[in-house]
Amino acid sequence: MIIRQIEQGDRQQWQPLWQGYLDFYEVTLSEQQSDLTWERFFDPAHVFQGIVAQIDGSIVGIAHAMLRQSTWEPVGDLYIEDLFVAPSARGQGIARGLIEEFRQQAQALGAGSLYWQTRAGNLKAQALYEQIATKNDYIQYAIKTSNHKAK
Repeated sequence: MIIRQIEQGDRQQWQPLWQGYLDFYEVTLSEQQSDLTWERFFDPAHVFQGIVAQIDGSIVGIAHAMLRQSTWEPVGDLYIEDLFVAPSARGQGIARGLIEEFRQQAQALGAGSLYWQTRAGNLKAQALYEQIATKNDYIQYAIKTSNHKAK
């Protein structure tokens, strides 16, 4: 398995994984929003970055993160917003590898922490996350203000 930064030529393999991630979270985004997300990975003025996991030349996992500024940390925190592994490739340490790559990046940046979230019912993912991270005691609240819709 190779974990590397996403490249312009990855779009064709990234797209089905991105769609699988959106389907899992029952979200429909416009094509324009997916294009904007893609373009942000290559915009040096933007805080998003993407990495991929590749096996035998095929991309089987994706993860997207951003450096979030913080009032508590000099550099901020690295937040993994999206993480998805193709169902056919699960159980091979790919999600763990993607998280580890971002952990190393967060450490190199001097970020205060690396963090992410998942649905309360995503127990399979939580089984992995509880092996490699500490579950915090915060409860998240949200007010939807955008127009993307759940399916």
